[in-house]
Amino acid sequence: MKLASRPPTRRGLVLATLAVILLGTALTAWLQPWDNSHAVPKVAANDYSGRPTACLAADDSVASAQVVQHTWTVLQQAGKDNPVNVQQLVVTAKGPEEAAPYLSGLVAQHCTLIVTAGSAFDGAVPAAVKVSPHVRFAVVDPPAGVDLKGATALTGDQLVDQLGKNVHDLAAKH
Repeated sequence: MKLASRPPTRRGLVLATLAVILLGTALTAWLQPWDNSHAVPKVAANDYSGRPTACLAADDSVASAQVVQHTWTVLQQAGKDNPVNVQQLVVTAKGPEEAAPYLSGLVAQHCTLIVTAGSAFDGAVPAAVKVSPHVRFAVVDPPAGVDLKGATALTGDQLVDQLGKNVHDLAAKH
């Protein structure tokens, strides 16, 4: 029995070459050691200054606008007088359930002191204090009947002296 050998056709050579290249590429990719050293680093909020941060959390209601503005002015001055970063978050929040996630966000941003102004945020403080005992909370003009266990209540006439002292204490302990 005699087998006839035919020379390979051009099409056959091209297909065979493509198959070898594809197989080689797949084998190289499979055998390549996985190196995660070039992975994108996880992004995390971080304060590289090493300074404590005092954060104002307030609602944008007309009723609390004057208190918010006065509190922010006092907080900015206290930040200038002490090595403390200050930031504000003024958002629309109708009640404590809408304000609570914003307080959690400020805790996640490593605010050392969170000052609240406005009934929505003032009402969310008791729950935030329970889950974040390492954060100081101060409530400006809290509504009657709110349990502020773990938070400092500040009236309008105490604001300048007491909030300034709280911010100074942050710098002293840090």
